[in-house]
Amino acid sequence: MKNKIYNLSLVLALLIGLVFINSCEKDKIYPPGSDTVSELYSIMDSYYYWKDSISDVDPDDYTDPNDLLEAMRYEPRDKWSYITTQEAHSQYYEEGTYVGYGFGYAPDSDGNVRITFLFDDSDLNDFGIQRAWIIKEINGNIVDEDSNLSDLLGANEIGVSNTIEFESPTGVIVSETFLKKLVTMNTVGYASVIENGSNKVGYFVFKSFIGPSIDELTEAFNLFVTEGVNELVIDLRYNGGGRMDVVTHLAGLIIPDNVDGELFVKYVHNNDRSDMDERVNFEKDPNSLGLNKIYFISSKSSASASEVIINGLDPHIDVYIVGDDTYGKPVGMYVFDSKISNLIYVPISFELVNADNYGGFYDGLEADSYVEDDISTNFGIGEATLDEVLYHIENGFFSSTKSSYDIYRKPFKEIRNLKDEIGSI
Repeated sequence: MKNKIYNLSLVLALLIGLVFINSCEKDKIYPPGSDTVSELYSIMDSYYYWKDSISDVDPDDYTDPNDLLEAMRYEPRDKWSYITTQEAHSQYYEEGTYVGYGFGYAPDSDGNVRITFLFDDSDLNDFGIQRAWIIKEINGNIVDEDSNLSDLLGANEIGVSNTIEFESPTGVIVSETFLKKLVTMNTVGYASVIENGSNKVGYFVFKSFIGPSIDELTEAFNLFVTEGVNELVIDLRYNGGGRMDVVTHLAGLIIPDNVDGELFVKYVHNNDRSDMDERVNFEKDPNSLGLNKIYFISSKSSASASEVIINGLDPHIDVYIVGDDTYGKPVGMYVFDSKISNLIYVPISFELVNADNYGGFYDGLEADSYVEDDISTNFGIGEATLDEVLYHIENGFFSSTKSSYDIYRKPFKEIRNLKDEIGSI
C-alpha cells in the first residue's frame, strides 16, 4: 500500500554503458594501475560508495585484488562488492546463459527439497518434471533440507553427469541421468490472464532483469493489452536483480499517463562523486497498461532490481506486496572493465532513492500480507500467494492476518555474486 513501505531497499549490478547517467561513461575515469591490485585500489578510492568509511590499506601489501577488496570492504554493510571475469558477466547479463541443469530449489516446511521453478531450456521438462516436485536423491544420496546440492552435483562444467530422482506431488517417481549444459534462461517463466469477477488479471513470474528480458516483457504485455487486462500481478519471488534499463522498461509498461515523465529514481554517490548524481524519470511505453494499482509477490530472495521497481512505483501508484518482505539491498554497483586483464570489478558505487527520498533501508520492503511461498503447488490459481492477491482484488482487503513471524521462511541466503543472483543450478 502506498506510504506503507518503510524498509526501502534497492538496486543491482549495472552495466558500464548505463543509459540513464548520460555523462557517466566519460566521467568514470581512474588512474591506470600497473597490476590488478593497484587498478582495483584506484577504482575503490574514487568510486566506492563508502569511501570515507573504509580502513586504511596499503595496496603494496597485496598481490591478489580479491584480498584487497576484502580488506577495503565496509563491514558489515557491504555484502555485495565483487570481482568476476568479463566472460562470466557478459554471459549472464547480456546473453542470459549459465552452465547447469536449469532449475531452482528450496526446502518446504516438512524438510522436503522441492523445485521452485524451471527454465524452458531445462532438460527436466522432457520428463514432465515441474515446480513442486521433490528432489529425492542425487547419485544415490538422499536429499533433505540439510543437503548441499551444489556439492552433490559437482563442478559447473558442461557434460558433468548426475543421476537425480524426483517425485511428483501425486507420487510419480522419475529417475534419470542429466548432463550439465549451457542453459538459456527465459526470464518470463509463466504468464496468464485470469478472469476474476469483472476483472481481467495479468499474472507473470519474472526471474531476472537481464538483456533478453526486454523482448520477453514486451511479448507478455502485448498479450495483456490484447486481452484487456486491468489488474496486474508480478511475481518476483525468485528474482535476484539485474539491469536498470530493464527496470525502467518494465516501469514504462505499467504506468498511467499522469506518471509519464515523473521522477522514478535518483542516484546518490559518495561526496567526491556528487557530480554524478542523477535523476531518472519514467518513460511510458506505447503498450503500457496505464495502471493506478499493482501487486507484487515477493520473498526474501526478491532483491535489488526487484526492489527498485517496487520502491520507484510506490510514490506514484498504489503498490501492494504479498508473500514476504524483500531481501534489502539499497545500493548498486558500476561495472569497471580491467584495462590490463580479463577481470571486471563491481564495487558498490551509489545508493538509489525514490521520488519521496526513501533510501538507505537494508531490511527489505515490508509486505502488506504475509503468505508462505507455496512451493508444493505449481504457479497459477490455487497457489497461496496468488490466491491472496486475487482475494484482495475481489474484496478490497486481504484475508491473511499472519505476521512475518508466523510464516515459514526458507533459510536466508545472501546474494553476493553472479551465481547467487542467478539462483538456480
